[in-house]
Amino acid sequence: MIPALDIAEFRVFGVTFHTFGLLVAVGVLLGHHMTVRRARALGLAAVSLVDRFVLVVFVGGFVAGHMLDTIFYHPEVLRRDPMELFMLHHGLSSFGGITGGVVAGLVYVRMHKLNPWVFTDLATYAFPFGWLFGRMGCAIVHDHPGRLTDSPLGVRFAGGTRFDLGLIEFALTPLLIALVVFVGRRTRRPGMVTGALAVVYAVMRFPLDFLRATDLGPESDPRYAGLTPAQWACLGVFVLGVWMLGKARTHEPLPPPGAQPAASPPP
Repeated sequence: MIPALDIAEFRVFGVTFHTFGLLVAVGVLLGHHMTVRRARALGLAAVSLVDRFVLVVFVGGFVAGHMLDTIFYHPEVLRRDPMELFMLHHGLSSFGGITGGVVAGLVYVRMHKLNPWVFTDLATYAFPFGWLFGRMGCAIVHDHPGRLTDSPLGVRFAGGTRFDLGLIEFALTPLLIALVVFVGRRTRRPGMVTGALAVVYAVMRFPLDFLRATDLGPESDPRYAGLTPAQWACLGVFVLGVWMLGKARTHEPLPPPGAQPAASPPP
């Protein structure tokens, strides 16, 4: 069994650091770095537009991540206190964050008349690099306890050995990093990276939610027609990913860097 280490916070020179927040910050910075790096590799000239794009995606993801978490996972809390919707530090939903980031990013792309397929791939390529540190934070603070188990992969919590869903997804995220790097090197067709990641992440995430805890109160395992909100999102993301892969195959590959600006609006 894996010991449940308690390192949710630590002190350096008298200053207390919250491990989860620190790791999320590292993930955001790494995600920004990988987005800009990928933009340069694709030959995008408007790096300042890419910087602002990253900021918009992050803010949209952070706000929607909390709001959708409250609406779908804690509706009873929202009924008691509608202001909980705006308490952004009280919890996040992964798919809520992804949804908010996508919507905010598409609005930004439309406002600046950029190629949505190119910029969506930029965010998707960087996503698993930042996600690795976010899920590392989840694994450290144990905020996604799962079902009781006698598996050697279980974590020894105070109330018994359980699956730690944050830890499991953290361990699987390097596969997503390998996927986007592989697809990004194999093809320059806009949309292929996003389509591939959408399909693979949905397939990976869907079964994990069957390991969610069922004995920690009604808030621990909300279901809608037998599936969790994340599982319903997985179904939609999978279909979207398949469609994007088919559509991306019809796109012309981006020209090599220096040939022409790749961030020009689509015809």
